[in-house]
Amino acid sequence: MEWNEENLPLAKWLIDKTDGQNYRTGKLFGKKHPRVDGNVLKEVGGRDELVRQAKILERIPTLGGDEYLHFDWREMNTDITKIDYRVEVIPRLCELIGIMDPRERQLRAISRIGKLQEDVSESCLSTYCNYVLEQLNKGNTKELAKTEDEEFLKCLKALADLKEPEWKRVFSSKVFKKQKDITPSKVFERIYQGAVIEALKYSPLYEEGMSDDEILAAHGILSYSQTLEWKGAVEYCLINQNGIVSEEKIDTSANYYGTVLNAQTLEHARPILKNSVEKIIVIENKANYESMEYNPKILYIFCHGYFSPKEVRFLQMLMGTAPKEIQCYHWGDMDYGGIQIYIYNEKNIFPELIPWEMDVASYEEALKNGKGITLNSGKREKLEMLNAGKLEVPASQ
Repeated sequence: MEWNEENLPLAKWLIDKTDGQNYRTGKLFGKKHPRVDGNVLKEVGGRDELVRQAKILERIPTLGGDEYLHFDWREMNTDITKIDYRVEVIPRLCELIGIMDPRERQLRAISRIGKLQEDVSESCLSTYCNYVLEQLNKGNTKELAKTEDEEFLKCLKALADLKEPEWKRVFSSKVFKKQKDITPSKVFERIYQGAVIEALKYSPLYEEGMSDDEILAAHGILSYSQTLEWKGAVEYCLINQNGIVSEEKIDTSANYYGTVLNAQTLEHARPILKNSVEKIIVIENKANYESMEYNPKILYIFCHGYFSPKEVRFLQMLMGTAPKEIQCYHWGDMDYGGIQIYIYNEKNIFPELIPWEMDVASYEEALKNGKGITLNSGKREKLEMLNAGKLEVPASQ
C-alpha cells in the first residue's frame, strides 16, 4: 500500500510537531517525547486509529526501528500514553508519506534565492533578496511560498534586467505564457503584481506613501502615461531616430496656458532653462497649478505625485542648465504623503528646494478655513516621527 498524509495522519502529526524554526535551521537534535492527548487523537482520527497507525509505523524497517520511533504501549497494546522518537526520523517519515522534509524545503528555498540574488545583485531587487535570505536562514516561512513560485522569481529577474521602462502589459507578455484562461499580457497584473509590489518596498527607490502605480513606475513598469506639465520659459531639442540632437529649439514660452510632454517626447528631449527664469515653483495641487498665470520669470511645474523616471530624468537635465543661485520652491499638501513627496523632490531633483505656503501660519489658515483633514492615530504617529527637513519647526516655536 502507498502511504500518504491522508491515510497515515499520525506520521504527518509527528512531522508537524517537530517542524519549527530550530528544525528548519538544522539546530534541533535528540529525542522528543510528546504525550498523547485529545488533540493528538483528534488529528489522527481517534484512539483506535492511533493504535492502528502506530502498529503500521513500527513494522516499517526504513524508519529505523525502536531506536528511532517508540510507542509507550499500555493496556495490552490497546492504548498509547507517550511517543518517543528521534528528530532524525522526520526525513524518513516525510519520504514515507510523500512530502518534502521541512528542513530540505528551507534549504532549497535558500539555494533558489541565493541564485536569484546573484542574478539581480546590481539591481534594486538585491535588498529584497537579502531580506528573504535573512528570513529563510532564521527558519521563518513567511516568504517560502514565493520562493517556490518559479514564475514569480522569473518576473523579478526580468524586472531587474529592464534597461528602459516598459508598459505593464508589454512586460507581462514578454515574461509569461498563458495561464489557464488568462492571456500573457494580463498575467502580471492579475497574479503577480501584488507580490512584486511588496518586494519593491524593500528597494532603495521606494518612498513611503507611493501608490502602487508609482512604485511600479519608479522601477520601470508603466501603468499610465508619463506626462510632464509646466508653464514657463523652457527650450528643448529632440533626438531623432539616428540619435542625433536636432539643432532646432522648441520654445515653450509661447504656450501661455501650459505645455504638456508625453512619454516619448520626455525620453528624446534635451531641455534648457531660459535665462529669463529666476524662480521655479513645483505645485502638487492641480487646481493651484491651473490658476497660475504665465510669468517669464517663473517656471511653474505640476507635480501630480511622485515624478516618474522619465520626468525625473528630464527635470534633472533641466536643473543641470539652471544657474546655481536659482530659487526652487515646493507647494504641496501638508499631510504625510505631501511631505514625503517634498522630501523626494529635494533629494532627487531640486537640491535646495524651499517649502512654499507650507509653514505653520499656512497650515493653521487651512484648518481655519475647513481645508484640513482628520488623521487616524497611525498616520498621526508616522507624521510626528517624520524628519521633514526644512519643514521642521524649531522647538522654541
